[in-house]
Amino acid sequence: MLGGIYARFSSDNQNPISIQDQILACRRYAERHELNIPSECIFVDEALSGIGVGHRPGYQQLLKALESTPPPFQILLVDDLSRLSRDAAEILRIVRFFQGNCLTLISVADGIETGTKLSKLAISVKAVINELYVDDLRDRTLRGMQGRFARGQHTGGRIFGYRSVPLLDCSGRLDSTGKPLTLGVQLQIEPEEAEIVRRIFTWFAEGWGLRRIAHQLNGEHIPFPAQSTRRGSKRKGWAGSAVRVILKNEKYLGHWVWGRRIFVKDPVTGRRRARLRPQSEWQVAKHDHLRIISEGLWETVQARFHELGRQYPTRQSGGRLHGKHPGSLSPNSTLFSGLLHCGICGGQLIVVSGGAKTPNGRFGCSNHRNKGSHVCNNNLTVKVTTVETLLVEAIRDQIFHPSAFEYVMTVVKHHLQTFRQAQIGQKEKIEADLQRVEQELRNIEQAILSGVIGTTTANLLKEREALQRTLKYQLADIEKNVPARGLPIDSEIVKERFYALLETLKQDTTRVNTFFRTHLSPISCTPIQNKKRRYYRACGASKPENLMKSLGLDGEFAIGGCGGGI
Repeated sequence: MLGGIYARFSSDNQNPISIQDQILACRRYAERHELNIPSECIFVDEALSGIGVGHRPGYQQLLKALESTPPPFQILLVDDLSRLSRDAAEILRIVRFFQGNCLTLISVADGIETGTKLSKLAISVKAVINELYVDDLRDRTLRGMQGRFARGQHTGGRIFGYRSVPLLDCSGRLDSTGKPLTLGVQLQIEPEEAEIVRRIFTWFAEGWGLRRIAHQLNGEHIPFPAQSTRRGSKRKGWAGSAVRVILKNEKYLGHWVWGRRIFVKDPVTGRRRARLRPQSEWQVAKHDHLRIISEGLWETVQARFHELGRQYPTRQSGGRLHGKHPGSLSPNSTLFSGLLHCGICGGQLIVVSGGAKTPNGRFGCSNHRNKGSHVCNNNLTVKVTTVETLLVEAIRDQIFHPSAFEYVMTVVKHHLQTFRQAQIGQKEKIEADLQRVEQELRNIEQAILSGVIGTTTANLLKEREALQRTLKYQLADIEKNVPARGLPIDSEIVKERFYALLETLKQDTTRVNTFFRTHLSPISCTPIQNKKRRYYRACGASKPENLMKSLGLDGEFAIGGCGGGI
C-alpha cells in the first residue's frame, strides 16, 4: 500500500535537522507496517508557523495531491499531529476530509489513527492542546516584549536614525550557535542618519514638499531606510511616502509607545493584520537621550501637515496628503494599470498628469516622477488613450494573426468536441435513469393490477411519475444542446465573438484590467530616440498557462509619444 509523509518545522524552532528526524520516524513506521513511500509523496514546509495554511506551499501541494482522482496514496503519516496544524478547526477539517474520502491519517508519535473508535476523541483533545500551546506562546512572547520595553530596551525593527546595540549576557551563557546569549537590544543615535532626519524635518517645515525632499536625498545619494536594512531590496531611492513615515514618527521626539497595535494572524492565509488597541492599554515612555529633533520643530511640521490636510482631502487611515479624492478612480483606473514598467529602471508607468480618464492623461515613469532623475532619467510621457488604443489593437491583431488564429480555431473545436462528449454522456445517463424509472412504473402498475394498493404504493407512484416527467424534460432540453458531429465552425463568427468580447471588456476598466493582469506578463516600455521623435517600444508576452494554453502572443509593440505631444 502507498503512503505519504508531511513534515514541518516552525519559525519558533529554526532547526532544519528536525525535518529529517520527522521523515525518518515516519519511514521507520512505514517499514514496520509494509508501507511504500514514493519520494514524490513527501511534502515539507521549512520554518513556517503551524497557524494558517495558505502560506505553506508544502501543505498546499499535499491538499492538491489528496484532491486528485485517484489520490497518489491512501495513508498519510505525520510525526506529530501538530505538524499538520496547530489550529484545532483546521485539524478537524482535514480529518473529516480523510474520513470522507476513505483515506487514513496516522500520527506516529501520538499513536493516533483515523478510523478507530477513539480517534475522534484523541484528535479533538490533541488539537485543542496544540492550539492552547500557541496561545500560551503568544502570551509569553508579549509579556517578554512588555518587560523589555519597561526596562528601556528596544522591541521592534530597525529605525532610521538609530543603531541597535545587543545586550550580551555577562555570566557566560551561550545561545544555540555558541555565541554569548543576547538578553535584549538597546538603541543608540546614529549621528549621520540623525543629521539626515533633522534635515528632512527642517526642509518640510520650510515649505518643501515630500517629493522635493525625496529628490534632494536621492540627488545626494543618501541610502534610504530599506536599502540599509534589507538585502536584495528592489526599491530604488527615496520616495515621498518614505519621507512622510519619518516626519510622522514621534520616536524622533523621544516619545516611545508599546502596545499601540496588536497583530492577528489570519487562520487561512497566515498573513498578519494589525488591529488598534484601546489607548488605555498603551505603554508610553519618554527617552530624552534618544531625541533627535526639538519639540518646536516637531510641532511646526505637524501643524503644516494639519494645514495641508485642510486643503486636500485625505485618506481615512493614516491621514496621507495625497490620498483619494471623492470620486477618484481605483488603482485599476486604466486598462493596463500595474502592467506597464519602465524599461530603464523597472519602475511602474503610472498616470503622471492629466488624469486617467481625461483626453490629456499621460503615462510616465513613477520613479522619475516620485524620486527624481538621479534614480531614473526617463522623462518621456505618452497619452493614456494612445497606449490603450495601440496595445489593444496589437493584442487583437496578434490573436487574429493567421498562425495564432489557426490555433484559436483548434482550441474552439476542441472545446466544442469536449462539450459534445460531456452532453452525450449526460444524455446517456438521463436515458438510463428514465429507463429505470419507467421499469419501476411498470412494476408498480403490475402490483396495482394484482391488488396491492396502499398509501405507500400510491405515494411511490406519484414520486416516480413526477421523476419521469422531470427526466423527459431534461432529456428534451439536452438533445437540443448537443452539437452535431462534424458541424462546421464559421471562422468569421468566431472573430465576431472575439471583437464583441473586446468591445464589452473595454467598457469595464476594472474587469479588463483584471483580464490583462491574468493573461499578460508585465509590459516593458523602453524609450527610443530617432531623428524625428521619441517614443516607447513596449515588449510583452502572454501567459500561455492562462490564455488557452498559449495563443502565441509573444510580441513587440511600438507606442508613439513624447513629452510635448504625439
